[in-house]
Amino acid sequence: MFIELVDLLRCPVPHDETWLVATVERMRDRAILDGVLGCPICLAEYPVRAGVVYFAPEETAPSTASSPRPDDAMRIAAGLDLTDARTVAVLQGRWGENAHLVRSLSPSQLLVLNPPRDLAVAEGISAIVSHGVPLAAASVGAVAFDETATPDVSDALVRSLRPGGRVLGPASTNPPEGVTVVARDDTLWVGERAAAASTIVPLGRRSRREQA
Repeated sequence: MFIELVDLLRCPVPHDETWLVATVERMRDRAILDGVLGCPICLAEYPVRAGVVYFAPEETAPSTASSPRPDDAMRIAAGLDLTDARTVAVLQGRWGENAHLVRSLSPSQLLVLNPPRDLAVAEGISAIVSHGVPLAAASVGAVAFDETATPDVSDALVRSLRPGGRVLGPASTNPPEGVTVVARDDTLWVGERAAAASTIVPLGRRSRREQA
């Protein structure tokens, strides 16, 4: 787990939102390989093993991955516009199988949600195992989910997305509320999270009558 990404994680237990505190046992460069993330509110602890953060038992993750597909990796990198090293992109489900290929095409940080157990984390690739989406609101720049994502998971992924961030989903599902589709084909759609509505403040002085 890339240490800077810890600030984006949140305890999945329902209570006031707060950062998690990392206790590091082993690191490699800027990645936590072994340790514990603790919640200062409910005192829950979540282990980090071999670079993967477990908010749920290891058995939650798929046992094996399908072979990565270069076409899918290209579609992820292009559809999510992963051209900026400062961007954090969340890959859920089968999209995570392509993390290494995507990283070879993009400088963005990748966070894989429920990766296959044989997916090796590496520079630029972090992973979490969770029943939900333990991410702060508006904290990431792009998300991709597949047909295995429940409505609760897809909605939570969109909530974790910054306004204007890209979303990639399967054509068999409807885009979550708040997402505007910008491209579509027979297998997937690409959308953007709508920006929050803003209040336009008029410039210039108001007349006395308007102030009354």
